[in-house]
Amino acid sequence: MTTFYVSPSSMSYPNYLNICNACAGFGWHSPWVWSRESFRPDYLVYPKTLTQSIKALARVDIFIACLPGTGSTLVEIGLAYITCEEVFLCAKNPVYFQQAIGLGDAHLAVLPGIRRAVCPPEEVPMVLRSEYCHLVKNAL
Repeated sequence: MTTFYVSPSSMSYPNYLNICNACAGFGWHSPWVWSRESFRPDYLVYPKTLTQSIKALARVDIFIACLPGTGSTLVEIGLAYITCEEVFLCAKNPVYFQQAIGLGDAHLAVLPGIRRAVCPPEEVPMVLRSEYCHLVKNAL
């Protein structure tokens, strides 16, 4: 069974939930789903929550994140790169896949094996179906 983890990065809760629901519809399973309250701007991530999230991230096949993210998104991407079979990043603007800001975003631009797509978060499910059709149970 394919497992996935969606980074909350800087997307809205409806976009996050849409991606999670689409992945579940593909027959994939997630060991971790962020709560609605974790998308509030004043939400504090507690150490126990963070530990559970990282443990879940280490057990998944596909990591999904939308850019731009936050500093914690960069940490998640780094962890995913060393632990997950697939890393999928999307951004509305291709500038996020260029090494323009400094070495901190170099992995977004040059590391091999990271799949990248330029699309808004609402289109991520369609791109995932296309990029990972071999892993989608209900693929045509």
